[in-house]
Amino acid sequence: MSILAEELKRVKGLERTEWEKWADVRVEEDFLGDIRPRVMEMVRRILESGMEIEVNDLIGSRRWEHNYTRSTYRNGSYVRNLLTSYGYIQNIRVPRVRDGEIKLKVLPRYKRRSAEVDEQVLKMFLAGVSTRRVDEVIGALIGGTGNISASTVSKIAKRLDRYVARYHNRYLDDDYLYLILDGVYLNIKSPIHKRRRVVLVCYGIKKDGKRELIDFELAVGGESENAWVKFLNGLYHRGLKGEHLRLATIDGNKGLRNALDYVYPNVKVQRCWAHKLRNVSNRLPKRSRDICVNEARHIYQQETYDDAVYAFRKWFSAWEPIYPEAVKSIEDDLEELLNFYEQPLALRIKLRTTNIIERVFREVRRRTRPMSCFNNRASVERIIFAILTRQNNLWKDNPLFTNFSQLTQNT
Repeated sequence: MSILAEELKRVKGLERTEWEKWADVRVEEDFLGDIRPRVMEMVRRILESGMEIEVNDLIGSRRWEHNYTRSTYRNGSYVRNLLTSYGYIQNIRVPRVRDGEIKLKVLPRYKRRSAEVDEQVLKMFLAGVSTRRVDEVIGALIGGTGNISASTVSKIAKRLDRYVARYHNRYLDDDYLYLILDGVYLNIKSPIHKRRRVVLVCYGIKKDGKRELIDFELAVGGESENAWVKFLNGLYHRGLKGEHLRLATIDGNKGLRNALDYVYPNVKVQRCWAHKLRNVSNRLPKRSRDICVNEARHIYQQETYDDAVYAFRKWFSAWEPIYPEAVKSIEDDLEELLNFYEQPLALRIKLRTTNIIERVFREVRRRTRPMSCFNNRASVERIIFAILTRQNNLWKDNPLFTNFSQLTQNT
């Protein structure tokens, strides 16, 4: 082998693989880790320069400038910290003047966070992030700690109050075919003691198949008839006249049943099978619960109304002689338990229970469980509004069925 060939072989051996070359390329985390401190320093200088210009305009003189028309004199500075979307900027020099405090537009007094950070906190609150975890998420985004306490998140969330009021008072189109109504109990702290309050919720399905959690109300006096009448009357006077309503699904609450007769007397009622079977189970001894309730489920699992009636008679014959009270619970409400059979087959499973609201309530409880109780009525409304708004946004462009209008026209 010639000397030239040996040299070429040696040089070729020094060539690095593509993988080794890529090792020199910095990953995103390394890049951001290098640039973030520089960006934060630049933001700090911009803030300080902006405040210096404001003070110059206020005094009528620049630093070290002799001017007999000046209104006051500088009096050193103090340091502030500010949480921004770039990171937690520390030791920002804020100028002082001799004659009282100055109102700076660049960095207002007591401002500890930028508007962008507050906006992100609100978005996280609406997205379901707990008040205790917001700081953790903000810290991950800015590469450090956000120093945002749960109480700070609650204060920022107060800005939602105007949106809550707008939600409660908005006009409602009268294009709903189905309503589902239910309530959930939550702990609320009053100035004197804790008490349990019920949140009334209304879910609706429109003509085009779009679904919506229409409204909620923190009721006084539990699920009484008066509370439900007040809630339903509010919906009625805001536009939901019920001209196109075909069915309203409810639990076994008598107050709600009477309220529906008062506000929407022409709407058929569907009793929730999930609630009814719990009532049946409570009237049975433990040894018979599973088999009796499972056989009762066969009633609503039939394809036609006639088959469902036949299944009930069969169940009645088997269990009425043994547990007449449990059987009477279904017998007394059988007509309203089977009203869903008048609706399209594809919709029946969604209309025979209030499960859709029960699922939303589970999210309400998840969000509120760490709180043990709410401080006041407004904090309840913010949490409920956040959960319902998030769910409505998920449903906004996602109707139940693409051919929903065709389904409902055929019945």
